[in-house]
Amino acid sequence: MLMKIVNILKTRGVSGLFLKAVSKVYPLKIANWAMYSDNLRGKRGLEIGGPSKIFSEKGSLPLYSIIESLDGCNFNSTTVWEGTIEEGMTYEFLGGKKGYQFISDTVDLQDILSKKYDFVLSSNVLEHIANPLKAVSEWIRVLGDNGILVLAVPHRDATFDHNRPISTFVHLLEDFNKDVYEDDLTHLQEILELHDLSLDPFSGDFESFKERSLNNYENRCLHHHVFDTELVIDIFNFLELQILSIDFDLSNNIIIMGRKIEAGKANNDAFMGNKAIYRQKSPYLTDRR
Repeated sequence: MLMKIVNILKTRGVSGLFLKAVSKVYPLKIANWAMYSDNLRGKRGLEIGGPSKIFSEKGSLPLYSIIESLDGCNFNSTTVWEGTIEEGMTYEFLGGKKGYQFISDTVDLQDILSKKYDFVLSSNVLEHIANPLKAVSEWIRVLGDNGILVLAVPHRDATFDHNRPISTFVHLLEDFNKDVYEDDLTHLQEILELHDLSLDPFSGDFESFKERSLNNYENRCLHHHVFDTELVIDIFNFLELQILSIDFDLSNNIIIMGRKIEAGKANNDAFMGNKAIYRQKSPYLTDRR
């Protein structure tokens, strides 16, 4: 706990620590909540890797309560987060409200028709994927025209990855072009050397962490890549999504919303470069440099 407090002070300052403490008692919606609500209210969607606290009624982006329906997709019938799950109408995201649970690798949603959904959600999943551009491309495939993609991705500065270098877009593109598979362990040595176990008690001691990491294809616990806000924006821009909003919650998340539009029509200049508006409002030092 002490190390978490120190890390928040280093990355977000005293005000960030205060807001984090307040949010534990009084959950706060993100500042731009209305835009997300306007775009997703009454719509049908798919969540990759959920259900997720951030989208619940007490989360900072409580989308579950305003949407029409939601299906879910996870990579295996057993995960360290959900335990045992079954394919079928078993995906429970809001009280007794259920959708269809798919069991499928997120980079290959072969059982889902193209343009099936109005929106796709995902929280704290992208960092666990060896080939994130391939994954997001697949998520876009199942979006209808003008569909919405909402991702929550942990910022490097506020996680146990804070000692690691931020991944480059060039590297993600290389993985995409080489069609890197999900059993890839390219970053294992870096992770073992720089992962801050003091901020990750769930992983146990070093030997337990190493053993779990070597078996990553089965458990998908590794953070293959490390993100700042610029990298997340680069992904959306490369895949020609029109970025609608960049936001931050009081946990550790970069939140981004984009729209699937006609190829060649996206203009994300307002979110690119050193003078992008998000840099002024980001709580993270890396973004403000």
